[in-house]
Amino acid sequence: MYCKNCGNKMEEHEMFCFKCGNKAGMAQAGYGPMPCVIQVKEKSTGLSTILSLMWMGLGQLYTGKIGRGLGLMFLHLVMVFIGIGVVFLGAVFGGLGGLMVGGILFLAGWIALWIWNVFDAHKLANEYNDAMRMSGRRPW
Repeated sequence: MYCKNCGNKMEEHEMFCFKCGNKAGMAQAGYGPMPCVIQVKEKSTGLSTILSLMWMGLGQLYTGKIGRGLGLMFLHLVMVFIGIGVVFLGAVFGGLGGLMVGGILFLAGWIALWIWNVFDAHKLANEYNDAMRMSGRRPW
Protein backbone atom coordinates (compact mmCIF):
# COMPACT_ATOMS: atom_id res chain seq x y z
CA MET A 1 0.00 0.00 0.00
CA TYR A 2 1.22 3.52 -0.79
CA CYS A 3 0.36 6.88 0.75
CA LYS A 4 -2.10 8.84 -1.38
CA ASN A 5 -0.41 12.10 -0.39
CA CYS A 6 3.35 11.51 -0.83
CA GLY A 7 3.63 8.03 -2.38
CA ASN A 8 5.58 6.57 0.56
CA LYS A 9 5.35 2.75 0.87
CA MET A 10 3.23 1.79 3.90
CA GLU A 11 2.34 -1.47 5.64
CA GLU A 12 -1.28 -2.62 5.50
CA HIS A 13 -1.84 -2.15 9.24
CA GLU A 14 -0.52 1.45 9.36
CA MET A 15 -3.16 4.14 9.78
CA PHE A 16 -0.90 7.12 9.09
CA CYS A 17 2.02 7.70 6.77
CA PHE A 18 5.21 8.07 8.80
CA LYS A 19 6.69 10.35 6.15
CA CYS A 20 3.95 12.97 5.79
CA GLY A 21 1.36 12.10 8.48
CA ASN A 22 -1.49 11.60 6.02
CA LYS A 23 -4.34 9.37 7.26
CA ALA A 24 -4.40 6.05 5.41
CA GLY A 25 -7.62 4.48 6.70
CA MET A 26 -9.42 3.08 9.71
CA ALA A 27 -8.20 0.20 11.86
CA GLN A 28 -9.69 -3.21 11.12
CA ALA A 29 -9.40 -4.59 14.71
CA GLY A 30 -13.17 -4.51 15.31
CA TYR A 31 -12.97 -1.87 18.02
CA GLY A 32 -13.37 1.14 15.77
CA PRO A 33 -10.71 3.65 14.96
CA MET A 34 -7.59 3.46 17.06
CA PRO A 35 -6.33 6.67 18.65
CA CYS A 36 -3.22 8.02 17.05
CA VAL A 37 -0.54 10.44 18.15
CA ILE A 38 1.16 12.47 15.45
CA GLN A 39 4.57 13.85 16.32
CA VAL A 40 5.36 17.35 15.17
CA LYS A 41 8.89 18.65 14.89
CA GLU A 42 9.36 21.74 17.00
CA LYS A 43 12.02 24.43 16.75
CA SER A 44 14.47 24.77 19.63
CA THR A 45 14.17 28.15 21.33
CA GLY A 46 17.71 27.78 22.68
CA LEU A 47 19.17 27.09 19.26
CA SER A 48 17.34 30.03 17.69
CA THR A 49 18.67 32.29 20.47
CA ILE A 50 22.25 31.04 20.07
CA LEU A 51 22.09 31.42 16.29
CA SER A 52 20.91 35.01 16.66
CA LEU A 53 23.71 35.71 19.12
CA MET A 54 26.24 34.35 16.60
CA TRP A 55 24.99 36.39 13.63
CA MET A 56 22.02 38.69 13.41
CA GLY A 57 19.16 37.03 11.49
CA LEU A 58 20.26 33.39 11.75
CA GLY A 59 17.65 32.60 14.42
CA GLN A 60 14.91 34.06 12.22
CA LEU A 61 16.08 31.92 9.29
CA TYR A 62 16.02 28.83 11.52
CA THR A 63 12.42 29.46 12.56
CA GLY A 64 11.32 29.93 8.95
CA LYS A 65 11.04 33.73 8.75
CA ILE A 66 13.26 33.90 5.67
CA GLY A 67 12.56 37.51 4.66
CA ARG A 68 13.09 38.89 8.15
CA GLY A 69 16.23 36.81 8.63
CA LEU A 70 17.80 37.87 5.33
CA GLY A 71 16.87 41.50 6.00
CA LEU A 72 18.55 41.40 9.41
CA MET A 73 21.62 39.70 7.95
CA PHE A 74 21.93 42.38 5.27
CA LEU A 75 21.40 45.13 7.86
CA HIS A 76 24.10 43.54 10.02
CA LEU A 77 26.57 43.60 7.13
CA VAL A 78 25.77 47.25 6.39
CA MET A 79 26.23 48.14 10.05
CA VAL A 80 29.59 46.33 10.17
CA PHE A 81 30.87 48.37 7.22
CA ILE A 82 29.51 51.61 8.67
CA GLY A 83 31.11 50.77 12.02
CA ILE A 84 34.46 50.07 10.35
CA GLY A 85 34.15 53.36 8.48
CA VAL A 86 33.43 55.29 11.67
CA VAL A 87 36.44 53.70 13.40
CA PHE A 88 38.66 54.42 10.38
CA LEU A 89 37.54 58.04 10.16
CA GLY A 90 38.01 58.42 13.91
CA ALA A 91 41.58 57.10 13.57
CA VAL A 92 42.40 59.40 10.63
CA PHE A 93 40.74 62.49 12.08
CA GLY A 94 41.44 61.81 15.77
CA GLY A 95 40.66 65.34 16.88
CA LEU A 96 37.02 65.21 15.85
CA GLY A 97 34.94 64.82 19.01
CA GLY A 98 31.72 64.65 17.01
CA LEU A 99 32.92 61.51 15.29
CA MET A 100 33.45 59.86 18.67
CA VAL A 101 29.94 60.81 19.80
CA GLY A 102 28.52 59.53 16.52
CA GLY A 103 30.41 56.28 16.93
CA ILE A 104 29.10 55.77 20.45
CA LEU A 105 25.52 56.45 19.34
CA PHE A 106 25.96 54.10 16.40
CA LEU A 107 27.32 51.37 18.67
CA ALA A 108 24.42 51.83 21.12
CA GLY A 109 21.91 51.48 18.28
CA TRP A 110 23.67 48.40 16.96
CA ILE A 111 23.65 46.74 20.39
CA ALA A 112 19.96 47.59 20.86
CA LEU A 113 19.12 46.06 17.47
CA TRP A 114 21.16 42.94 18.29
CA ILE A 115 19.35 42.47 21.61
CA TRP A 116 15.97 42.87 19.88
CA ASN A 117 17.10 40.33 17.26
CA VAL A 118 17.87 37.72 19.96
CA PHE A 119 14.54 38.19 21.76
CA ASP A 120 12.68 38.16 18.43
CA ALA A 121 14.24 34.84 17.41
CA HIS A 122 13.30 33.32 20.78
CA LYS A 123 9.73 34.64 20.46
CA LEU A 124 9.39 33.35 16.88
CA ALA A 125 10.50 29.85 17.92
CA ASN A 126 7.85 29.87 20.67
CA GLU A 127 5.17 31.08 18.22
CA TYR A 128 6.19 28.39 15.73
CA ASN A 129 5.99 25.67 18.38
CA ASP A 130 2.60 26.89 19.66
CA ALA A 131 1.16 26.87 16.14
CA MET A 132 2.56 23.40 15.45
CA ARG A 133 1.00 22.07 18.67
CA MET A 134 -2.38 23.61 17.90
CA SER A 135 -2.77 22.81 14.21
CA GLY A 136 0.10 20.50 13.24
CA ARG A 137 0.97 22.92 10.42
CA ARG A 138 3.69 25.47 10.01
CA PRO A 139 2.47 28.96 10.91
CA TRP A 140 4.25 30.74 8.07
